[in-house]
Amino acid sequence: TMLSPFWPVTYHRTYFKNNNTGKYAYLVDKTVGYSPHQRLDDLLAADLVDAAAELSYRKAGMIPEKYVPGTGVSGQTVLNLVRRFKPEQIQIKERPKAKKECEAIYVEADEDHVPNQEPGARAFQQKLVYVHEGVERIGKNRNKLIGKKYFTFPPGTKSEEIWNTIWRYLDDTYELEKVEHIFILGDGAGWIKSGAEYIPNARYVMDGFHLKQAIYGAAGADEDNRAALAEAIWAGKWAEMNRLLISFLEEAQVDSRRNTIENVIRYLNNNWSGIRARQAYQDVLVGCSAEGHVSHVLSARLSSRPMGWSHVGANQMAHLRVHKVNGINLRQTYLRKRKDEKRRQIDTELVESLKALPKASGSSYETFDNIPSLRWGSGLSLGHLLR
Repeated sequence: TMLSPFWPVTYHRTYFKNNNTGKYAYLVDKTVGYSPHQRLDDLLAADLVDAAAELSYRKAGMIPEKYVPGTGVSGQTVLNLVRRFKPEQIQIKERPKAKKECEAIYVEADEDHVPNQEPGARAFQQKLVYVHEGVERIGKNRNKLIGKKYFTFPPGTKSEEIWNTIWRYLDDTYELEKVEHIFILGDGAGWIKSGAEYIPNARYVMDGFHLKQAIYGAAGADEDNRAALAEAIWAGKWAEMNRLLISFLEEAQVDSRRNTIENVIRYLNNNWSGIRARQAYQDVLVGCSAEGHVSHVLSARLSSRPMGWSHVGANQMAHLRVHKVNGINLRQTYLRKRKDEKRRQIDTELVESLKALPKASGSSYETFDNIPSLRWGSGLSLGHLLR
């Protein structure tokens, strides 16, 4: 019995034995393309993998049951399908027919803090990077990124690997000689700022969201202090900014408040070049929405619910969701991958069968390679054509 999207399909089959090799096989399974222990048709498996990108494994496995009784599966089965699919290894290259030209390219980056399923283990970071060419208005209060492309990287990925991946994409997609600005925007994390070192002519710019968070963290609830600190920062007055921060620190009465201000002092000074770049290129910049994109693409499935993840599981789920927001049809991709796997299996079995054929045929059968005009190296004029 095989579970399909339509109904559990039951069929009868014959177990054949190859008298020459002694091997057994269900030939009808081989014809259809079912592996020995497969119980889910690929069409149903593709639907489950697609659903897992949006729902928990358990809820994804229950979806078929709503439409056709008897076709629901366990959450573990859905997890196993995603593991076999290996979305992190799928390379979908969409090199354009002609490279695009634009004035500026924006590379925004942030990370999601994913809870670890190991008891007592700390959360780990799943990184998100996306590239776009600016924004366009699609509604009264809504903007849309132009030419967006998402990438995700698991914890432990070196900065060099991350930014080499982004650089290859930029080089394949854009006429970089005609691009005036490449901006890398983020919260000031070391791996984000290092992008300006790996991508030629790129400039790191401080993310406005985290900059405002820092101002609020240092000035607290005092609106006058917030306004004064913000004015000093936006005017590029480094000395005035630090004078205000030190005065806030001296006025703090509890240790927690002092620790917060000290962290802000380090944060703003370490990212001063990114803050100044934000001022210098304010006419070209379009804002940074990395926090919102991480929430929509990663956190909605990885960290917004009370669940824990392994590094492998989180990375696979992150790739599923990134493929989906990149416009990839997960269902079709799964079916195409399974078709390629079956084709390779058939090719391997065919080669092994051909290798075993002379031995199985015995001496009473035709001797192979005994036609002179088909032998390699034959000088006959018809040899090439006949081969």
